[in-house]
Amino acid sequence: MQPRVQSEDPPPEFSSRQIVRVRDVIVCAAELDETVSDAEWHQHPPVGIERDLFENAATSVSLGEEITLTCLPTEEAEAIMDACEPRGRNFDPARQFGQRYTFVRERSIEDETGAGPAQFDEDRKLQDALALSRLIRDNGFSLQYAARVMDRADGEQVIRPFAATDGIAVYRLLPGREWLDGPEAEELARLLDAKWSAELPARVKRAMWRAEYASWMHSADVMLLVLISGLESLLKVGYRGLTAQFKNRASALAANLGVEGVSKRLCGRMYVGRSDWAHGSHVELFGREGAEPITDDEERKRREEIAKMRDLLRAACRHAIEDPEFRTAFANDAAIEAHWPSGQFSTVGARLRNALRRLRR
Repeated sequence: MQPRVQSEDPPPEFSSRQIVRVRDVIVCAAELDETVSDAEWHQHPPVGIERDLFENAATSVSLGEEITLTCLPTEEAEAIMDACEPRGRNFDPARQFGQRYTFVRERSIEDETGAGPAQFDEDRKLQDALALSRLIRDNGFSLQYAARVMDRADGEQVIRPFAATDGIAVYRLLPGREWLDGPEAEELARLLDAKWSAELPARVKRAMWRAEYASWMHSADVMLLVLISGLESLLKVGYRGLTAQFKNRASALAANLGVEGVSKRLCGRMYVGRSDWAHGSHVELFGREGAEPITDDEERKRREEIAKMRDLLRAACRHAIEDPEFRTAFANDAAIEAHWPSGQFSTVGARLRNALRRLRR
């Protein structure tokens, strides 16, 4: 039998199915937010919106590492969202929301990582862009519509959902504008560049992870626990006088960063709320079991107070990324003590111990 001679050129059907472009995308979906005024829409149009609607709109902003914040064509964005949603049988409801904008990262067609062409954001830089956007402006955009999009030579697309298990639902405490406008997207580009080039202390890394993790909590009680844990990642030294440490250091940090409304009294109440939940008690934030239900105004006030803790953690993480001198405060316990000496924190327990020592002498 004569050996079969292979052609150097692939058959036509192979060429037409060849992958010619690969992108990782995160479609940020949102419905019309009626809490945002027309004036704010015009003053802060979201990135990607058409210029004929808003003259000051940015159609796209480069964020580095071949990542762009932009809007995909509506048909393509809808196809990606369709691919990422669970399938039913004879079930095709009309979607009540659409694309706000999309994080797009161009990827090499060649398999540089050995992970295969169907992988997604192997080095997590696209996910960095989404997470750090919350340090610029609190938002509820998630990984629900994250996918690798592969364009074929025949014009067809292969869309592989990321199928994330974390970060597919994100929650905010307060309503209001959540999207980035052009200048804020430029801020995000600078923040990402600083993060990718910086050597961040372990404390800052832990705080950043908790800042993002808190946004995945649908319960304000649990969100508070994670937020306080994030701030303690930055500020706690040892295990003595923890409440006093938190009250004094968190309020001092807020003053340093210009985060208004974070007093020692508020920090103390938030720390008690954190401890109640962590130690198995019913949390007082939204009323005790069997007690009279709190009013809508009271609940709104308490959400605003928790939001202040979130604002403080977000501001601290952002400033630690941007300012090399500031992040040296979190290098180790000694650095924290130097910036916020624990000797200034007087607790009842400490006073009692000192009194007992004097009596024994």
